[in-house]
Amino acid sequence: MKLPFYIRFILVLSFGLIWSCNQAADTNVADKAKPTIVYVVRHAEKVTTDTTDQDPALTPAGEARAKALATYLKGKKVDAVYSTKYKRNSLTVKPLAEANKLTINTYEAHDFNALKQQILQNNAGKTVVVVGHSNTILPIVEALGAKKPFAEVADSKYDHIFKVTIKADGTATVEADTYGAATN
Repeated sequence: MKLPFYIRFILVLSFGLIWSCNQAADTNVADKAKPTIVYVVRHAEKVTTDTTDQDPALTPAGEARAKALATYLKGKKVDAVYSTKYKRNSLTVKPLAEANKLTINTYEAHDFNALKQQILQNNAGKTVVVVGHSNTILPIVEALGAKKPFAEVADSKYDHIFKVTIKADGTATVEADTYGAATN
């Protein structure tokens, strides 16, 4: 007995849908088995001439550093970017976000555990860039499960970049590097 065309059509569509759902599930499982890479940087150089401005933009040197960040990460597939609500942070990651056609995700500056949860929930097995502040980037590294590579980041230092690798079992390591023009 030959099935009518519409039944055969529905069966083919159903098998195709089941197959594609299994492929998506396999991809999600594979992503979660891969390490999550988080690059943590401080915002670039900010305007300091107006001491009353609580949300300053970047200086020309800061704009150059923002471009240097995009250059440093060129060739790496960046899947998400995170910034605090401040202009200096979002402007630091803007060239990278534009180059990768990404929306900048916002996080609360001192809620490190929520940031970690957001990254691992939404970007497990992917590569993420987080822009913080001189007094938050090392606590972010620690919240992600790695040991901070040194005690503090001087307020005059803008060139640090930390690569935190979080394995599927939750253990994390950190590599410290610099990018862009050297700072004091």
